[in-house]
Amino acid sequence: MLTDCSTHEETGTHVGDCHDTGDEAHVAEASSYLNPRMSRAQMLQSLGSGAALVLTAGALRPDAAHAAPRSLAAEPATGAAEAGYVCLIVLDGGRPDYITKNLSALPNLASLLRRSRWYNRAWVGDLMSITPPGHAVIGTGSLPKNDGGIVNWDWGIHSTGKISPTTQAVENYQNGWVFNLMKESGTPTLAGVIRKKYPNEPVIAGSGAHFHAAGPLGGPDASWIFSYQRSSGYWEPFTLGPQPVPSTLLNDRSLRVKLPSSNHSTVPLTYDPLPLGQQDSLVVDFAIKALQTHRPRAMMINLPEVDAVGHWSGKWYTEEATVYRSFDRSLGRLIDAYKAQGIYDKTLFVITADHGMVQSKNRVIDRVAVEDQIRTDLGQKSIILTNGGGSAGPTMTAIWLKNPANNAHMAHAIFGQHYDNVSAVFFMNRDNGGHTYEMAGVEQASADLVKTYEYLLSTDAGPTGPDIAILLRENARNSGMPEMPGRHGGADWGSQHVTLILSGPGVKTGTSNAPARLVDIAPTIERFMGMTPEARDGLVLADAFQRPYSPDAGIQQQSDAEMNVYVNALITRAQHDVALARQGLLPNTVPADEQPPIHWKRRLAVTAAGVGVLGGASAGLAKAVAAVRRQESDLNWEE
Repeated sequence: MLTDCSTHEETGTHVGDCHDTGDEAHVAEASSYLNPRMSRAQMLQSLGSGAALVLTAGALRPDAAHAAPRSLAAEPATGAAEAGYVCLIVLDGGRPDYITKNLSALPNLASLLRRSRWYNRAWVGDLMSITPPGHAVIGTGSLPKNDGGIVNWDWGIHSTGKISPTTQAVENYQNGWVFNLMKESGTPTLAGVIRKKYPNEPVIAGSGAHFHAAGPLGGPDASWIFSYQRSSGYWEPFTLGPQPVPSTLLNDRSLRVKLPSSNHSTVPLTYDPLPLGQQDSLVVDFAIKALQTHRPRAMMINLPEVDAVGHWSGKWYTEEATVYRSFDRSLGRLIDAYKAQGIYDKTLFVITADHGMVQSKNRVIDRVAVEDQIRTDLGQKSIILTNGGGSAGPTMTAIWLKNPANNAHMAHAIFGQHYDNVSAVFFMNRDNGGHTYEMAGVEQASADLVKTYEYLLSTDAGPTGPDIAILLRENARNSGMPEMPGRHGGADWGSQHVTLILSGPGVKTGTSNAPARLVDIAPTIERFMGMTPEARDGLVLADAFQRPYSPDAGIQQQSDAEMNVYVNALITRAQHDVALARQGLLPNTVPADEQPPIHWKRRLAVTAAGVGVLGGASAGLAKAVAAVRRQESDLNWEE
């Protein structure tokens, strides 16, 4: 049995869990067949003849190898309603408190929550906590090392000593590179599993500006994927990838708008080309038109504006509130559209986020100093890539070295410098073709936090994972690009904590304290739709079901026992770091690469002063020379 807190309590977040001690025997029973040291035959025998369940050794431990996808038996008939459709909405960078702080102004979302399962301890549960990896994990149910190695925007390639193609470039979707990466990994995709059951019905994905979200979310098996771009003075949709979006949608003039000269916010136009809320609203309008004309079995959409505001806003929570009020209106229209189609009661709604967000001004690690240390020790060309995705840098530092034989030495040397705001330093051991992370050092951390870091890094432990991973304290970031205060990407709780809401047929309403991960979303959707979950690494969130399949409940019970340790460790570290920061006990400095440029007026004044000083010095020198010459010509010197 899985227990839960069956009231939302205004969706408050709590540190504790809700599992009662009466379930301990069930946990012990489940652990017997989830022991990764057991053989496959032993696991099947321990399940008993009545349960057809097959697991790989990596059901809970992401560091286990995957020779083949995990297979879960289809749920037997229980009388529970089955979802015929799914609408998955990813609020990019959607922290849960964006909702809880504004819920009184979000009537449609509040109404949905009353009929929902809210996971108030949901977390990313892998690294790096950024957009392309997060959406690939949501769209596959596989961890980054198993979904094609999408661990970051890009990564270092040791065989060539060069940087991989980037998921941040639209051409790498149009030429199929990202989709082939996922396909060649063999990972099942949510779109593919749904289309297997409904081969003649579309499964679509889309976004506004974040094509790098829509692509990994839909993956190679989506029927078609749309995104938005600037074109001839308009903000308009386009086809992403090889499968064409229906021309009736692309040419629908109501789905495009003229680009304005201002978005009337503190977010630069480069990152949000329309007034706050309008970009996300257009994505929902597109989804509604697709629903009306093609009735997709699954719609998976990314709404990018929450992320843009989190990164760039000078009025962070105020402007997030504006975006969420707009989203609430869009959600109401979307629900009305499903009702008009007569399929609302058959639709599973999932609202989640790919990562969290923190805003940090001077709580930084000096990235340039770290790079200088490496180059001084190993040579000027010893680094393939630091962080990737541009100059800003996430809430961790990921480094790919030219020669991975230097990983251990360099990681220990970096930790030995005790850089500001560092929590721990790890390195990848690539000996004998393996991929495991080992710790070089940790600053004042509990044993549980070390285990948490080891778990999170194990999700990246493949050929594309970073050679050195520097994990930072809460609300800290890499130096560089100080005009962008919002960051995410690391193992900090602010980056890891995400929204997760499920609503629809068969959903058990109320708040759950289960530590649900992004990787669990795909298999849970598949189970709700009456399919055999094919996710490699995720598990079914059995506590979301009114009538859960009993083996699913046992697996989740075992996972929760482990994952709660990790979530509690991150929350405890976050609370500790925030308290220290408030007391002024954590470094709060401006590194050299973030020193503000000198204003032109100040520069002019300094230049003028310099000219004056130089002129005075020149005049004095000329007088002295003249005096010497007079003395040499027998002229008398007078004071």
